[in-house]
Amino acid sequence: MSTSSLVKRYWCTGETPNTVRRQRGGVDPGAVVPAARTPGQRRFEAALLTAVTRTMAGMRRRGHPLRPTSLVSRVRPDEKVLGLRVHDAALDDLLTQLLPAVAGDRLRGVPGLRVRPRRDHLDLRSPEGEARLLGVTRERWRHAVTAGPPVDLALADRLHPLEAAAADQPTPSTSDLMSGVLRRLPLWRGAAWLDGVVVGDTFELYWRGGPPSGSVAAILAGSTCRVPSCTAIPYRFRNDVHGVALSAADPHTADPDTADPQALAPPPEPDWAWNDWLAATAPGPAVDERAVRPLPAARPDLPDVWEHHEMRTALALRDITTVYRLLTHHGVPRDRIAALTGQPHHDVDRVLSGAKVESYDTLTAIAKGLGVPPGYMGLAHDEPSHPGTGCACAHLDERTKRDRFLAHAALVTVGTTTAGWGCPTESCRSTRPV
Repeated sequence: MSTSSLVKRYWCTGETPNTVRRQRGGVDPGAVVPAARTPGQRRFEAALLTAVTRTMAGMRRRGHPLRPTSLVSRVRPDEKVLGLRVHDAALDDLLTQLLPAVAGDRLRGVPGLRVRPRRDHLDLRSPEGEARLLGVTRERWRHAVTAGPPVDLALADRLHPLEAAAADQPTPSTSDLMSGVLRRLPLWRGAAWLDGVVVGDTFELYWRGGPPSGSVAAILAGSTCRVPSCTAIPYRFRNDVHGVALSAADPHTADPDTADPQALAPPPEPDWAWNDWLAATAPGPAVDERAVRPLPAARPDLPDVWEHHEMRTALALRDITTVYRLLTHHGVPRDRIAALTGQPHHDVDRVLSGAKVESYDTLTAIAKGLGVPPGYMGLAHDEPSHPGTGCACAHLDERTKRDRFLAHAALVTVGTTTAGWGCPTESCRSTRPV
């Protein structure tokens, strides 16, 4: 491996130069980042990437002090066992997304994942592949368990029936692409956030700030650190948001019997892309970007369901009965809901039976206790819990309102008044100043 390739290798993976020198290149002689050896390992790494992006989204939504793209600071892309260096401040959140858990009739986490604590790392194994969380000691694992992530299935010897059923489900066709992205995740270290979504046979990545989309596309598809058999289309949006769509290359173009000989030649190294990447990821102050104002305490032991459509609708309507029912459906006991919200057990039972919650103070306590972003319930502006003196505007018919407006317009026309039009009561919402 040349010096230039070695440098670009640890730019992609975040490894140290000495670590890279001790490892051989990948299966593709033109690539310096090894690919996963088996299809099962690539599918397993795709599931790991999904858990990582979900963790990043939760960190950003809760206003986590750690930048989401700092979650994985280093990748050791060995052909057999993938190593990940996870930031200690985000380890509990990542384990909550990774470890399998049964919630009602659903399975959360990575099916079949089992953990084996070691002296200086944590082994993650599944029937299809394995990975290793570097630097997670046995003591750190015990500390993570006390934070609340479900560990019953992760330490079991046999598969749960839901895990066995999940193994029969079809896997996405983008597994190879997602595995390649996970092995190059430190490329986005300068971005404020990163998110990924599978659209058919395409894996789309979106991020804000950090490296330009054109540079990332050139690195992933045309450099020595490229993802094998990958094409990349860059996108640019408003507010410094970048995107790239990854798809598998046409297999006919890679066939030496049918492809153009000039197309088989390795493309020139896109040095311009590396220069742009270095300029955009240079060390500097972190961007303090938060989707909502930070909450005083995160709840990693609760399922991350606040972005689900049904849950968002219930929160917007302040339908606490549906919120509690969805939480219990995902395996949260009633006692745990009562402990977090500060409500008596009988009040939680009444809400689950259909009783409405209308008190602003109680709604605020529920949002704070469960870790719900206040804006999701319309509580982010600190509205007064007790409205001021009411008015009769809501009981007036349209004719009376129109007559009052015309009388005010006449006074303004003759110069008798300069006051604005509208109800003087601050709590009135039925009329607006004009």
